[in-house]
Amino acid sequence: MRERTPTPADMLDAQRSPAERVLLIWDLAIVALVCINLALIVFDLAYSLGPVADGLNAIAPNATHWYGETIHARFGQIDLFFVAVFVADVLAGWTLAIVQKRYHRWYFYPFARWYDVLGCIPVAGFRFLRVLRVISILMRLQRLSVIDIRTWWVYRQLMVYYDIVVEEISDRVVINVLSGAQEEMRSGGQTMTRRVVSDVIAPRQNQLTAAISSQLENAVVAAYQDNREQMQAYVARVVNRAVDANPALAGLERVPMLGRFVSEALDAAIRDTVNHVLDEAVSGLSSAEFDALVADVVDSVIQRTLAENAEGASDEVRDALIETLELVKDQVAIKRWHAHFE
Repeated sequence: MRERTPTPADMLDAQRSPAERVLLIWDLAIVALVCINLALIVFDLAYSLGPVADGLNAIAPNATHWYGETIHARFGQIDLFFVAVFVADVLAGWTLAIVQKRYHRWYFYPFARWYDVLGCIPVAGFRFLRVLRVISILMRLQRLSVIDIRTWWVYRQLMVYYDIVVEEISDRVVINVLSGAQEEMRSGGQTMTRRVVSDVIAPRQNQLTAAISSQLENAVVAAYQDNREQMQAYVARVVNRAVDANPALAGLERVPMLGRFVSEALDAAIRDTVNHVLDEAVSGLSSAEFDALVADVVDSVIQRTLAENAEGASDEVRDALIETLELVKDQVAIKRWHAHFE
């Protein structure tokens, strides 16, 4: 007979001590008892409804009569049996927590496991808290790698709706906060805009300068390279019109023999000079002089903006912040949970 290949759970179980195995078996037994108890509670509540009892009696009268006489009539006593087991579980867990010193004080356990304590109360309103005991035990088994609830279909479905609830709540909170910030800005206060410029923009002046100069250089160089021929043709037309409109050059053309040649040479020299100046200007965008020029411009803009906001005379930064927050609100309002149902 071929031997069964050991699973990761088998290997983990082999590594556990006898005490850990006893605790594991006890946890699984508690999960089973809680599930049985909750199923019994739900069924008994349904049985208490007249239409349900009548329907069950019509389907299986003998079983319904047996349940009514044996289970329903003694439901309180049966539930006390489960309560006794759950109380024993709470006391055992409390004792183990004291021995292992899990909490800073010995009496912290009932407060940390309040759902276990309240679930032991045999009252309808508290009985359903016992489902939290199942969840806590499952989470503990998950941490011990005994089970992997992330692969369960129920867990995946619950997480879908959990994500929906969390996203809806968080989106509403964020939108309300952003709307409050917008209203604060519209009310005329300059504190926010002044702080944005002084605390956010000004400390990052060097980074902004480098980013602006780099983007400007790339944009101008790319535009010039793509349109160099058109720009040179435009320069040639401008130079030709200027030469034709210049009286001195027009008179120079009337000089015998050399006048026309000199005029055309001057025209070509001016065109070449202007095109060379453009080439040098574009290639000079990567120089330290251009970076220094951009730094001076950015510094001037920041200082002027700070001065205007200090005087309360400029609303451009405030309006830009309000519009930025509006864009953030639009982005937050997108329902990403729709992707789960597409």
